[in-house]
Amino acid sequence: MPYGNPVGVYVYNCVAEERVPIILNDPKIATWYSCGPTVYDSAHIGHACCYVKLDIIQRILKNVFNMKLVTAMGITDIDDKIIKKAKETKTDYRTVAKAFEQEFWIDMANLNIEKPMIISRVSDNMSAVEKFIQGLLDSDLVYVTHDGSVYFDTSKFSIYGKLQQIQDSGEPSDQVKKNKMDFAVWKGYKPDEPSWQTTWGEGRPGWHIECSAMVSKIFGSQLDFHAGGIDLKFPHHENEEAQSCAFHGTKQWANYWIHVGHLNFKETKMSKSLQNTISISKLLEMYSADTFRMACLLSNYRHPMEYSEQMMSMGQEIINKFKYFLQDVHIYVNNSTIDKSTYNYKLLSSLQNVQEQNLEALKNDFDTASCINSMLNLISNAHTIMKLDTNNFYPVSVVLIADYVVDMLTKFGCKLKDSTEQAISDSVIDTLIEFRHTVRSNALKTKDKELLAACDVVRDKMKSMKVQINDSKTSSWVRVK
Repeated sequence: MPYGNPVGVYVYNCVAEERVPIILNDPKIATWYSCGPTVYDSAHIGHACCYVKLDIIQRILKNVFNMKLVTAMGITDIDDKIIKKAKETKTDYRTVAKAFEQEFWIDMANLNIEKPMIISRVSDNMSAVEKFIQGLLDSDLVYVTHDGSVYFDTSKFSIYGKLQQIQDSGEPSDQVKKNKMDFAVWKGYKPDEPSWQTTWGEGRPGWHIECSAMVSKIFGSQLDFHAGGIDLKFPHHENEEAQSCAFHGTKQWANYWIHVGHLNFKETKMSKSLQNTISISKLLEMYSADTFRMACLLSNYRHPMEYSEQMMSMGQEIINKFKYFLQDVHIYVNNSTIDKSTYNYKLLSSLQNVQEQNLEALKNDFDTASCINSMLNLISNAHTIMKLDTNNFYPVSVVLIADYVVDMLTKFGCKLKDSTEQAISDSVIDTLIEFRHTVRSNALKTKDKELLAACDVVRDKMKSMKVQINDSKTSSWVRVK
């Protein structure tokens, strides 16, 4: 474990294979690096799942535990796949990378993912990459091959495989490598590829060296959090840790690795190579960003998550429950027929218990699912009292619960409202819903089927306009995707 100050939060550690305390050099300042995209194609919902879950964890650290989190992300804008895409489209590789990076940031903004404080692109950091590799060459930890490539010598790094247990026979896998697990930190020159000149020869960086060089340039010899999808654990993160420890002469470079589980289609990994992806823009045509985020909140960040219509429907249903509750609270506290209020100490006690339970759940490896379930139980209890206890009026207790729900969901990154412009103002909708509710209530008393049918037509037309009406004792509505 690192030296420093325990902050009272526990996170899963893949080396220890258990939850360990987060210990920071400064109890309120932490560094965080996320592996960003290789910008050769549009981002899909597998990427959305990863970055939304990482955004949720970052928000918890900042908004719940009051950490000053310095965030950085690396963008791979030179890579085999980018070069291939450039050749296929007969476009300069830099144009390809810039176009898909711009699209990526638009997708992230539409998902309400906070942008990193520092964005580091490989193409802008060739000097840092060269210095990093030169340091490894000077320490005799890498070797240059006949084709001008440079490989990391895993036989000289005794703790290689600490993130994921690796069995190395010690035998070379081809004519270039000395050992099977050795990996390229530099790829030798090829005439049809972009290249850079260095002291050991011309070529371009290997994939793993990019992040190590950029992180070391930004954060130095040690990093608090390093994050990415579970597919990056090996070989990418394993190789990053090895070459960074070797370069800095330390046994531990990143203190905490945060790995997000895959988003699957019926137990099949979602990937571009399998051609089974849904783009983020397509996702947001079908569902709101809040709906997808709620689905992510209901899932453990480390575990696989299965994408389905049922999963998204559940996310939408829960978002609607919270919205309906907030609408009902607004109506409840503005009830003009009651002129005397009191406290409901049972509700206030339930609120305090949920606050304490949720804090403990978030301290325990960011258990957001437990938080959502406890808040659903809380608003259910409040709803019951608001509707059934007609002899008493508890505006303070109810408003405090609503305030807590909004506060927590906001801290998790939910907006609870649409960002797009609406054709009909909320006040007009309020008037229509109130009028319909009055008509429907009278029709129910007189059993007027014609008026009830007319009310149903209004409800269905409003739903087609993305406004869903909730018929209860006091009718309310929410905007839906």
